[in-house]
Amino acid sequence: MIDQPPAFTCTVVRVHDGDGPLWCREGPKVRIAGVQSPDFASAAPCRARRPGYTCSDVKARASRRIVERLTLRKVMRCQPVDRSYSRVVARCTLPDGRSLSCATIAAGAAVRWDRYWRRYRMGGCV
Repeated sequence: MIDQPPAFTCTVVRVHDGDGPLWCREGPKVRIAGVQSPDFASAAPCRARRPGYTCSDVKARASRRIVERLTLRKVMRCQPVDRSYSRVVARCTLPDGRSLSCATIAAGAAVRWDRYWRRYRMGGCV
């Protein structure tokens, strides 16, 4: 049996875009597991190569605003599932019990990234 890294608390103090990173007051930078949001076209490199993936400053700002409304100054519980660059990829639960990944999809901030959704065993959204 493989040990899972311990869950951690994340009080969000800053949001880059709709899939992260989210900066936690407690230290980690979190990449939201299983989703993909629009990236800033001005960020290098931004190459729209996957279905549902776009490079648009307007869409990236809109996505960031949605995730800020969901997370900023709120305390989430996060379970690490991977690492990506200097970020922890995590399944996080909002204070109201909803999956952050599912909430970002439902709010239109991100789309499900099937490859990673399956890899991280994300399950269904209600």
